[in-house]
Amino acid sequence: MFHGLMNNDMKKNLIILIMFFLPILTVAQKDYKLVEQNPSKKPSWMTEGTGKGVFMVQANKMASLEEAQNAVMSSLLNSIASSISVHVTSETVDQIDWEVVELDGKTREEYIQTIETNTTLKIAKMPALQGISLSKAEVYWERYVHKKTKESYYDYYILYQFSEFDLQELIEAYNEQEKAINDKIDNYKNVLPEIDDIDVLLENVSHMKAMKEEYKDDYAKCSKLEATIAAYDKTIKDIYIEVVEIYNNDNKGSMVIQLMHGEKIMKTKSLPQLRSECVRDFNKKHMGNQIRMTFNTFDCFEQDDNYIEVRFNFGKRKLSKKINIEL
Repeated sequence: MFHGLMNNDMKKNLIILIMFFLPILTVAQKDYKLVEQNPSKKPSWMTEGTGKGVFMVQANKMASLEEAQNAVMSSLLNSIASSISVHVTSETVDQIDWEVVELDGKTREEYIQTIETNTTLKIAKMPALQGISLSKAEVYWERYVHKKTKESYYDYYILYQFSEFDLQELIEAYNEQEKAINDKIDNYKNVLPEIDDIDVLLENVSHMKAMKEEYKDDYAKCSKLEATIAAYDKTIKDIYIEVVEIYNNDNKGSMVIQLMHGEKIMKTKSLPQLRSECVRDFNKKHMGNQIRMTFNTFDCFEQDDNYIEVRFNFGKRKLSKKINIEL
């Protein structure tokens, strides 16, 4: 637990972090006896309070020192993440277009609180927070033992220095992380016109859907991802099969096809499925960015509907073309 006071004005230029803590008074239950403490004398910040620029965190009635240390570290990281979140959330809120945002039944205040909560969770996972450790904190702990059962527990306290400089440093780290994510999303959009590989299109869509799930509570990111995914889907939908050449003589035939998007040849590692009522013995292989197929038409007759149906499956896109065979 920590005690802190922060000016939470959403005007980003006026946000000032001020943290101070009131004295913590530890009163053991009357059935327990204090048997050990480290250091041997309770530090002044436990009884006299502290100034600004620090976090005081405590964990009470922990079964072991390790459990107590884990508890205070978790609380400390969440507290620091919350402090950063207050600042970066204000910048996010300033950029929201309330005319188009979908509140999903929430008030603006509830929507902002959701943003702040989700931002705090993201910040808590930042690699930059890994430098925060108990080795940089002042530590004090006490061990109590039950007078009858001899059951024991620990109360654990830390004082962690956290200056305005530390805050700004972590805010910058967060902003850099966010910029890297947004740049990645923008790059998916920017490279789309240059992509000539259907497998890359599908792979990028898969990655973007995973990102959309990861950032499902981030309206701005999800909106950009949805728009870019839709652009990829349209590109895939507009791909068509073009017959480059077809040949059939003495019941032996061959055909070369290519996949096109507008005037651009599209490549793929996939080979098509082939179906016909009479054509047999299909053989297919890649030939550069084209696909060559050989077959025989021994079972085909002029009065029949002689054709080969070429099919590709590109995700949800089922692409097919019925190609007539002249005998």
